[in-house]
Amino acid sequence: MHVVAGILFVGPVAVAASLFPRFAPVSEGAPERRAGERDARTAALLHRICRVYGTTAIIVPVVGLLLAVVQQRVGEVWITAAMLLTAVAGGLLALQIVPRQREALSIPDTGVQLRRLGMFAGLFNVLWFVVVVMMIVRPGSDYS
Repeated sequence: MHVVAGILFVGPVAVAASLFPRFAPVSEGAPERRAGERDARTAALLHRICRVYGTTAIIVPVVGLLLAVVQQRVGEVWITAAMLLTAVAGGLLALQIVPRQREALSIPDTGVQLRRLGMFAGLFNVLWFVVVVMMIVRPGSDYS
């Protein structure tokens, strides 16, 4: 359930957060504006995916923590590190990505804020990538 929840809930957020800057509206004078590339409806849908799936993705760390408790692995370094990275990724989504997306939908900018939003989305994805690698490699694990 933990792995399936990660795929179903975190995966769409990772993709939608990455795609959002490409479709978000920009002001008329923006140098990045190309005909047919910007679509506010698509951007709004990507924002909704980030918001809704991001909220439901809380099941991933909850189930992961329950598994760690049941398997008596809570004290292992890789579990603690994965929990910290997950918290950072969740905070990044809730405090930076979703609010900046909402702002971009209401106030088109010249692209500067969208590049910053893309950076936050990339960081979010890197954090989840590291967590996934840790789940596979389990550095410092007491079990094989």
